[in-house]
Amino acid sequence: MVWPSEDLLREGKVGVGSAHIKGVVSGVSFATPDVPPPEMLDTKVAFARPSFESVYRAHGRTVARWAIRLLGPKADFEDIVQDVFMVVRRRLPEFRGEAEITTWLYEITVRVVQRWRLRARWWSWVTGRGQSPGRGQAQARASIAPTAESPSDPHALLEARERTHLFYQLLDELSESQRTTFILFEVEGLSGAQIAEITGTKINAVWVRLSRARRKFMECMSAWEEREKS
Repeated sequence: MVWPSEDLLREGKVGVGSAHIKGVVSGVSFATPDVPPPEMLDTKVAFARPSFESVYRAHGRTVARWAIRLLGPKADFEDIVQDVFMVVRRRLPEFRGEAEITTWLYEITVRVVQRWRLRARWWSWVTGRGQSPGRGQAQARASIAPTAESPSDPHALLEARERTHLFYQLLDELSESQRTTFILFEVEGLSGAQIAEITGTKINAVWVRLSRARRKFMECMSAWEEREKS
């Protein structure tokens, strides 16, 4: 199957609802949180090697941003960052520089976030109380902290938050693989090749997932708009 040019997909010129989706994503506000210094992490994962500490200092804030964008505005980003760097600490001796360090970190972050979401769904099913609160109390800070990307006007900030919550509410109707692909392409702006490398799949599968994700997202948005009219 021949897929459209990636540039046309990115610009919203082809694909189901692509132009509408591009407009929706541009209206979403994402928090960019601070992360604790390495000495504030759990002592069980204290940095034993300077190279590990340098990776954390260079990329900890970026990993936190990825976590929030992958999880949504209620992201327990401090726990996610710690979990990611627990994996990094264990696997760093295996890193051979065959891929960019950021690609390697992104792959780990995606997998940690997917495990976190699986635990949250399990918690919701077992307890009937919704999303698991996680180990920390970072959700509220992550969801309300204004950033340079956020509007400064209180009313505009409130509207941005509401758009963001709706955006992730609609995303939760997608399958996990479709949701991840959608966010990596539409929100993070990664290329199809990068997404394929990070998710460990073939590039054709990336385009299939993106196409299905867009279609499902537009169906869910249309259903929400109909409910709002009634």
